[in-house]
Amino acid sequence: MVASPSRTPGDGPSPTHATPEVMAQLSRISADLSPRIPELTRSVYEYLATRIAELGEEPTLLDLLSASIEGNIETIFHALRHGIAPDNLEPPVAAYEYARRLAQRGISVNALVRAYRLGQQRLLQSAYDFITADDELPADLASAVFQRLVDEVSEYIDWMSEKVALLYEQEREAWLANRTTARESQVRDIIEGGDVDAAAAAATLGYSLTARHVAVVAWTHHSAPDTINGLGIFTSAINAAGAAMGSPRSSLVISRDQDTAWGWITVPESWEYEESLGDRLDATDAVHLALGSAHTGAEGFRLSHQEATRVQNVCLAGRAPAALHSHDDPGMALVSLMSNDVEAARDWVRSVLGPLAENSEANARHRSTLLTFLRHDLSYTATAAAMTMHKNSIRYRVEIAESLLGTDLGSNRLSIEAALYAHSYIFAPGDQISG
Repeated sequence: MVASPSRTPGDGPSPTHATPEVMAQLSRISADLSPRIPELTRSVYEYLATRIAELGEEPTLLDLLSASIEGNIETIFHALRHGIAPDNLEPPVAAYEYARRLAQRGISVNALVRAYRLGQQRLLQSAYDFITADDELPADLASAVFQRLVDEVSEYIDWMSEKVALLYEQEREAWLANRTTARESQVRDIIEGGDVDAAAAAATLGYSLTARHVAVVAWTHHSAPDTINGLGIFTSAINAAGAAMGSPRSSLVISRDQDTAWGWITVPESWEYEESLGDRLDATDAVHLALGSAHTGAEGFRLSHQEATRVQNVCLAGRAPAALHSHDDPGMALVSLMSNDVEAARDWVRSVLGPLAENSEANARHRSTLLTFLRHDLSYTATAAAMTMHKNSIRYRVEIAESLLGTDLGSNRLSIEAALYAHSYIFAPGDQISG
């Protein structure tokens, strides 16, 4: 909540500077400022639009924001002019409707309360400029009038912030409860390839389909105590990933079952996946995340989800996944296409790698070195730099790996590289070569 530093919310305005002369001048100034409400509304609106990006750019929301600002300024001036305490006022209808709409869109309540604080700051600055330019007010009286104005406006903002924040929370809970089934149905229609009305879908989901999306599958190997708590864990994990990816808004999260959730994260056009993303998240044994690549629109929403699902299959096949894997991880896009038949993929890996597929510490070193060597275009120097090893050590390991393969790299490079990636993802520790 926004509270004035000089008093506790609910105690009422401070009596400081509340002389009859001060109150009379404050009433006069409020009347004088009333014709300038459209100008003040524009000033506050432009200030908020540049300071709080979360408030959105949709015309409907922007119109409601402007109406909410105008309604609040009108109410403040009316109360000041007639000496009405906040508890005897009616909150502006547009302010309530704007709070409801933000709740339905999943825009943070913090953004709403911050808008009131910054709007108060901008309005008081404009009022200060007006008061100090008033030739009818001596300096000491102008100071007292402005201080009283600060007290009164702060009390109103405290009162109004509490009202809209409470309404927001109530609306958010009701909206989520009422739309859960509709949201899940809408998501399934999209990912199953049905015809999609993007505007209608966005209204149901509270999430824009025109955005650039990264889909997420979140899961746990340990059953959550109940679906609600489980979804809360998944939502926190997906939103944390979204924050690390620079997402400008809350993610869309849908419960699949008590152990799995689907999510979509809006990412900026400039966003690119970095392998260090998982390292920037708080590691947890409870939740694993599989990401698709970034795609745009309803088709991108569907495609990224399909990719994330295949990445999850790869992680489950490995049986020892990291906290996060992405379709953009090196080799993952190719390996994920093998995930529908993991055993066949493993058989193919064994046929390509031969004895090098067997899990041992030495073979793991040789596979890692050989894969790095292939990724660095068969350069011993670049591989040595990447692995911080001597070039001769790299050469030795590559020679050992080639001898285990029974072939030189040039004759079957593509299959060998693909098999090495596949081995790193779908062979769990302890898997051994068969036959």
